[in-house]
Amino acid sequence: MDYGALNSYFDGAVAKTLAAVDISPAKSNQHEFNGTGSLRALFGDDDIKGMRTTFAYLDDGADPVFDHGFTTWYDARRRHPTRTEYRLYYNDNECIAAARPGDLMVIAISDAGEVLVAFARAGTTAEAQLRWLFGVGDAADTGFRPAPTDTLRIDAMAARILESIGIEVGIPSAADAYLDGLVERFGDSFPRGADFSAYSTSTLGELDWAGDPDGSLVACYEREELLFRVFERHILERDLAPFLGSQLDVDGVLRTTMSAFQRRKSRAGTAFENQLSMLFDARGIRYSAQRYTEGKSKPDFVFPSIEDYHDPEFPVARLTVLGAKTTIKERWRQVLDEADRVEDKHLVTLEPAVSSDYTRAMRKDRLQLVVPRPIFPTYTPAQQEWLMDVAGFCEMVEARQGGR
Repeated sequence: MDYGALNSYFDGAVAKTLAAVDISPAKSNQHEFNGTGSLRALFGDDDIKGMRTTFAYLDDGADPVFDHGFTTWYDARRRHPTRTEYRLYYNDNECIAAARPGDLMVIAISDAGEVLVAFARAGTTAEAQLRWLFGVGDAADTGFRPAPTDTLRIDAMAARILESIGIEVGIPSAADAYLDGLVERFGDSFPRGADFSAYSTSTLGELDWAGDPDGSLVACYEREELLFRVFERHILERDLAPFLGSQLDVDGVLRTTMSAFQRRKSRAGTAFENQLSMLFDARGIRYSAQRYTEGKSKPDFVFPSIEDYHDPEFPVARLTVLGAKTTIKERWRQVLDEADRVEDKHLVTLEPAVSSDYTRAMRKDRLQLVVPRPIFPTYTPAQQEWLMDVAGFCEMVEARQGGR
């Protein structure tokens, strides 16, 4: 599902790699960025005071940090007859304090005149994803350069990144056509995850699991994400209504929205595992899901079965272990310790633009990353040469099981 162009969320954006003069207290005592041509194209020639601004700092090892304040765009030489000296002033905040030289900074402005200033730690997946989302490549450019917001489209993967920087993605109006079917099937409460996954997939009609497992898996993910958002909005409208009367019940609103947020987080991983199970079942691949190997280690999938894994006579060369994570961050290392008998493990993800530092470390630790083919373009050319697609993984397992 297409969630629209990036310019439906931002009128424009610029990006740069931070230099010491931008952010380091030892190099700069200012609270300003110099207004280069790209920044001037974003804000224009007139002074703009007190723009409401959201600051965000992203780092793979921690939850995003958000702060709110104001920025001011002005010409420090406004009264000079021939010279201009534009600057963007910002107030002190936690995100600015966390930023370091080498980090990526993106500045974007909405059509309502509100500003987003997002930072991402250098070398992280968060940085790679912001570069991909805003189309600014991987060059270490310390000058501002424009982001092509008018040509970039938002799909389900991009929507997830936007939400990580505090931008709520709107539901396409065409998606409302699914609501009646959802209510007829599930009433006014969320069903078990497996039931919701099965229903979402059924709305796609016949899928080509044999010929196009990569595209089919992505289609299932995107459809379930869309239907979940449609159904969630319907339920939240009902659940929030009692707290939004003439006397606003803030505690009630917070409880309800926090519950919805937790539901979002817990659902995503289970949904992905359900979709993978549909893939393996459709192709006749034998597997065990969520079964213990050693101690408390419980891989997402063991092929051909957990019984074969625990049989010392079963050839190790025919065993396969697969971890499944919609997002990776630093959690990918968990997969390394989940099955002692298998040295070369696999991890499948829907995460776009995983950092090169991570994929190099995975390769060193004999962990093969599996990514659906439609997501390949979000990775660098060097990474794409090493990645395994879903079709390749299925064919490998099928060969080990004596199938195709």
